[in-house]
Amino acid sequence: MSAGPHAPTAGPREACGTTRGGAPGLDAAVDAHLPGATLFNLPAFHALNLQPGQRALSLAVAGPDDGRTIGALGGVLTGGTFVSGHSAPYGGFDLARDRETPENVARLVDGALAQLERLGARAVRVRLPPAALGESEGLIAFTLLNRGFAVERCELNQHIDVTGIAGPDDYLAGLRSPARRALRRLLGPELRFATAETDADWARGHAVLAANRAAKGRRLALPVDYVLRARDALPAHAVRLHELVDDAAGRTVAAALVYRVRPGCDLVVAWGDAPDHGRERSPMNLLAYRIVEAALAAGLRTVDLGISNDPEPVLHHGGGLAANPGLHQFKQSVLATTTPRLTLVKELPRP
Repeated sequence: MSAGPHAPTAGPREACGTTRGGAPGLDAAVDAHLPGATLFNLPAFHALNLQPGQRALSLAVAGPDDGRTIGALGGVLTGGTFVSGHSAPYGGFDLARDRETPENVARLVDGALAQLERLGARAVRVRLPPAALGESEGLIAFTLLNRGFAVERCELNQHIDVTGIAGPDDYLAGLRSPARRALRRLLGPELRFATAETDADWARGHAVLAANRAAKGRRLALPVDYVLRARDALPAHAVRLHELVDDAAGRTVAAALVYRVRPGCDLVVAWGDAPDHGRERSPMNLLAYRIVEAALAAGLRTVDLGISNDPEPVLHHGGGLAANPGLHQFKQSVLATTTPRLTLVKELPRP
């Protein structure tokens, strides 16, 4: 997710007016300013999801003294509503430096909001990434909440801090005894960890995920044709599909769709085992281990396992979201830490 250099500009500026790839309504790129831009803020991602009448924006803000770009807010303007994290789990602000000062974060937020007002936005919705994705994410949330944003949605997110794991053996040692025993029974040559290469590999792995969701009475949100388009449109290796393959049986028993959402950070978009995997124990503990093993080899900081709550509000919880106890417990058992993931909203002043 690297990008070319940019010319410094004093004060807030809107990174608009350049059409990339002929996509209507798609303005200049977040990644034209910030090499570490969030995957869901890239123009190539917006191009996958943009509908007629929608406008993808990157609102970059520079410091008042040196003209250095502090960061940018990416998203999509539909009518009078701007959404950062459009058709995505999250979006948010991208920073040129992972560790920023409170003053510069305030400049970034204020500058982006001022640009949105000039563009005619009347409401702003920001789907923030979990705090584990960057050192300044907590500061960004603090600033937004103290600029009048309100919490529209609070989800239960879980991630694995890879920086605290010295290696695969250290990960194994860190598990509690039930999870460690379950994993030891699965370690061996019977199940091979592989990354999909051909379209047939991708279709097979996707079919496992779809069958897993169907067995739970749900539908996999991402159709296979969309996943393949995302794989081809986004930066190389940003979209990957991992499999646990039982070569003796000639089948895939578990799969995971993984996005490189930021440098050093992977997001497990969807994972699951085949309902008819035919083994005494679920292979999911092994899949989690192999994903962590791959993250260690790649030098990643974080593996985001996504949310562990039911997607829709539950009446007996006062109309709010409820945790999925089984999913939360499983992720905890593979060393995941729990944090909230917030969607914040604000009405902008009308002229």
